[in-house]
Amino acid sequence: MKRDIDHLMNERGLGAAIVLQGEHMSPTFRYLTGPRAHLKGIVVWRPGQKPYLVHHAMERDSAAATGFALGDYGSLGWMKLLEDEGSQIKATARLIQKVLDTLGIRGRVLVDGVVQLGWYYHVLNHLREMKPDLEIVEDQDPGLFELARSTKDPDEVKTVRTVASVCERAYARIREIIQGARLEGKKLRDGEGPVTIGRLRREVRRVFFEAGLVEPHGNIIAMGRDAGVPHNEGNDKDVLEEGRPIVVDLYPAQENGGYYFDVTRTYCVGRAPQELKELHTLVHDAVRTTVDRLAVGTPGRVYQESVCDLFESHGHRTIRQDERVEEGYVHGLGHGIGLEVHERPRLSAASNPDLILPGSLFTVEPGLYYPSRGLGVRIEDVIYAHHDGSFENLTHVPYELEIAPA
Repeated sequence: MKRDIDHLMNERGLGAAIVLQGEHMSPTFRYLTGPRAHLKGIVVWRPGQKPYLVHHAMERDSAAATGFALGDYGSLGWMKLLEDEGSQIKATARLIQKVLDTLGIRGRVLVDGVVQLGWYYHVLNHLREMKPDLEIVEDQDPGLFELARSTKDPDEVKTVRTVASVCERAYARIREIIQGARLEGKKLRDGEGPVTIGRLRREVRRVFFEAGLVEPHGNIIAMGRDAGVPHNEGNDKDVLEEGRPIVVDLYPAQENGGYYFDVTRTYCVGRAPQELKELHTLVHDAVRTTVDRLAVGTPGRVYQESVCDLFESHGHRTIRQDERVEEGYVHGLGHGIGLEVHERPRLSAASNPDLILPGSLFTVEPGLYYPSRGLGVRIEDVIYAHHDGSFENLTHVPYELEIAPA
């Protein structure tokens, strides 16, 4: 949580952190300034002191709303620095040096953010030359801000719940379309014509748009063979067919860089083949048994191991047996969610150091995939670890596999 940042910095011997945001949004910058603030610039975070924000004058209202100490580029003499240095790269380094000197910062400093990598590589090299009393340190794993963001306070969770409720409406709309259509042979049609993957996708986006949500990474609505490849987004031209799996994975966020939600269900129009029913039942069992076993303080990797045990006991190959596996269970069990769709903690195996902590917000999303047989099943819920040690499933979307058309 944000309140942990100062403690984590002191624990790692850091005098300050410099967090950068250019044209592309930095989750850490948004975390510090407010998730939906219209800002870019530089935040200097010092333990026990008011953060300092370098911003453009055009964004002065958003900057003032942060409550930070402020310095805009004009007041800091940006144009004069640019004239003196003769390049934006050197001028940027000089600007950061000027701010750090004004704030009395020296010694061990962490740099974070989202900027042009090659450009800022040279900025930081020039900064080292200009300010020899500065040590730019290597971050640990997990990163300092990754670790702070991996646990959520009640206000953050309240915001995530609002996104979750919109996802529920999107899934209800999908079921409504299927239930209102009819089968002509194996294909699904209604008064508007064939019911396609693209039609479902447009309806989902309409629900999200009306609620002020966006899809920075798109969505997955994939049928048959495509449902058997976890990140295949699906073919908009495909007409829904009886008996084929449809994996629907929605992960919208609040517009202007807010919080995400992430939920997956697998549907089938009409009656499902026996093999698909068995896969769906087993994946659902994996979700249920994982959630029932969750405990604060445990490593995320133990839950991945348990799901691998379950699937392997039923004859399915897993990524634990072979990291190259393409059929069976081919990915990790889950991930944190917040200002990014994939955050810490991770529920994966091997060297994963992440723990389930009070305040952790994460997905549980096992799946079984057989594209060669036109099959794929994934179920994904979002779980919150309360501070009293209890767990809450924030996902309220039915698990039903079969949806009967009209």
